[in-house]
Amino acid sequence: MDSQHECVCVITQPDRPAGRGRKISESAVKVTANAANVPIFQPQNINHEDAMAYLRELRCDLMIVAAYGQLFKQPLLALPKYGCINIHASLLPRWRGASPIQHAILHGDDNSGVTIMQMAQKMDAGDIWYQSQCAIEAQDTAQSLHDRLADMGAQCLLPAIERVVDERVKAVAQDLQQVEYCGKLQKSDGLIEWSADAVHIDRQIRAFFPWPRAYTYLQGKRLGVLSAQVQDCEHPSATAGTIVRADKRGFWVATGHGCVSLQRVILEGGKAMSGPEFAHVHAVLDQQLGDPS
Repeated sequence: MDSQHECVCVITQPDRPAGRGRKISESAVKVTANAANVPIFQPQNINHEDAMAYLRELRCDLMIVAAYGQLFKQPLLALPKYGCINIHASLLPRWRGASPIQHAILHGDDNSGVTIMQMAQKMDAGDIWYQSQCAIEAQDTAQSLHDRLADMGAQCLLPAIERVVDERVKAVAQDLQQVEYCGKLQKSDGLIEWSADAVHIDRQIRAFFPWPRAYTYLQGKRLGVLSAQVQDCEHPSATAGTIVRADKRGFWVATGHGCVSLQRVILEGGKAMSGPEFAHVHAVLDQQLGDPS
């Protein structure tokens, strides 16, 4: 908005019910556009001919897309003078797909970042205009990394646009030998397999916070795990999933290799508690965690 470029329209999804009351809610993008007096367009299907007719009238040079949630067909991609560019939360070609932030943490990547690419028909396969990298910290969750990358994406956008409109600059094709894919997350992805090693389980807990959220079962009830720490196991021969310690310092669970101390949990039907609080309220020592099925 404050650059030399003119924002001729903001396109965002139709208003939908949100929150516990399911009240019709405007997206943050729409609220911001309204405050700036920018025209807003909310088509049900952006590829529909009526939507395309409206977009043709705008005669825009470039479309910038971020987490829009609809597939762009080729006529739409070709409509602006410079096509459409997309802000993607990974260092492409690694982690093409719907959950790049979660998979970067889950697989123990040292770095993540933002890629601004030319949009193509094939998912996340377009040529790269601009990239920026950041370290993944030891305690990063999907939420904290998402927020950092969102800020980075905004900072990358203007210099990326300058490259797009400079006819002397060419986008760089992705290295097809380095492509990695990640799919859409399911709630079931959060189920902890205690036979895995402690490092992997810690990554899973951080990668799936706040959604779909890592979980296990305690005495048949679902136990959500919000945060944890890897520990050297005091009972290395204990069966994976066994709670081997429960005291004022919290409670530890044996894994396939090492232990995990559960720092914050939420039992089905209850409220979130710290590990020490939970260990004080519930008799959990020697209990077995895992899928009851």
